[in-house]
Parts: sequence; C-alpha cells; structure tokens
Amino acid sequence: MMKIKVINILLFIMPFYLVAEEYTTTEVPIGVEMTGQVNRYDEGSGAFEPIQVGEKISVPTLYFNAAESELIVSYPAKIVARFGENTRVVVSPEKDGRYEVDLQFGTVSALLDPKRCKEKEPAFAIRGSGGSPRPLVPFTQSPNIRDKLTPPSKKER
Repeated sequence: MMKIKVINILLFIMPFYLVAEEYTTTEVPIGVEMTGQVNRYDEGSGAFEPIQVGEKISVPTLYFNAAESELIVSYPAKIVARFGENTRVVVSPEKDGRYEVDLQFGTVSALLDPKRCKEKEPAFAIRGSGGSPRPLVPFTQSPNIRDKLTPPSKKER
C-alpha cells in the first residue's frame, strides 16, 4: 500500500518540474546549436576559442565560423539567427531596445515571430558592410503580387 502512495505522489510532482524547465528564459542571446568549428574571440587572451552549446552572450562577442560550420543563436524576444559557413560576426545583447548583429562578412538568416509584440519586444537589426543597421520585419507575401512575363527585347534575342 505504501508503494502505491509514493508513486502517486511522484506522478503529481513530476509534471511541475517539466513545466518549470520548459518556460525558463534568459535575458541575453544564447548559442543553442552549432555544427563544425565555431570560435569566439577572447579579448583577454587575444585568441580564438571554440564555443560551447548553451553559451550566453552577455557582452558583444566576435564569432568566426569555419568552412562547413554554422551557429544558431536564440534571442529572448522570439528571434532566432543562423550564421552560415565562413562568417565573421559580432553578436551583441540588447542595447537601447534592440538586438544588433554586426555582420563583417558571411551569411546570416533570421527568423522573427510575426506574432510577437512589436511594441514591447526589442527590435532586431543587422549591420552590414555599409555600416548602417537594417531593421528586420517578418516576411509576409502580399496576395496582390503577380508574376509578370515580359517578352525579351530585340537585343536579348
């Protein structure tokens, strides 16, 4: 009889622990996944060091992805960014109400949840080689866009 009571108590307690883990968040971006060789620059030693999955980004940090490597960073504001191979990028925590990525060279893809609260949540911007940050907005395709076929000009024939 005692074993049945203990099992029932554990079944009632266990789901609370699972829910608590599922909803834990951080206030800073975090490296959630990587493949290949991804390094970050350590200012203290002046060298590149390999990163670990789960590493929090609390200060602006320079990351370098080698060939056939990628890094996926999750932001608390329902934003995910993927940095492709041969990419050098500075990833920063929130500053002045927005997350900013300084893409020095390479490829970045970002996914912003279109249902997130844009008034309360920080914006996301990518600073490219031109120097000015470009704010990203969720992609929505307009139903009014139609493909128009244009005949080739005489020069193209």
